[in-house]
Amino acid sequence: MTKVRLVIAVTIATTGLTACGGDNGGDARPSTIAPAETSAEDTSTSAEETSTSAPVSGDAILIETRITNAKRHTGEVLDLSVIGESAFCRGGESRGSSEGPTITATFHCPGGTLRVQYAPTQPSLVQGALWEVVRGTGSFKGLRGGGSMVAKFERDNPDSGREVFTGTVGE
Repeated sequence: MTKVRLVIAVTIATTGLTACGGDNGGDARPSTIAPAETSAEDTSTSAEETSTSAPVSGDAILIETRITNAKRHTGEVLDLSVIGESAFCRGGESRGSSEGPTITATFHCPGGTLRVQYAPTQPSLVQGALWEVVRGTGSFKGLRGGGSMVAKFERDNPDSGREVFTGTVGE
């Protein structure tokens, strides 16, 4: 699959997932809130924990997960996930945590781990946010970049759903 086809497929998938959301604000997922104000003291992090800047050039990334438990931040990386034209994290799992509105997700893959952060603020079954690489190990060490993500939770079980991360990553 060429990169152009991949970008088109990602755009269609993201648009389709976003379109699935209704305007029923009553089905709110309580774990997301508007970002709180932070002081300079709260925002300091080590260079090791923070992605520097987006790569000057890189590969398109598509990560799709099946959320198995939103409260515990667990899920499975789906087989159609790719970086460029290579498979990403076949058989991998995602685990994470949250602090306020910020979610830190770690993709545990056969070749290493990739940690990303994002902060969705929509109190609904469909949520979106910008994401960035925080840290990588193994084959993902030194990777930087980011993009956008969207999550859609099931109406009858709001702890389950799907996530789609798209963007660009490189070294």
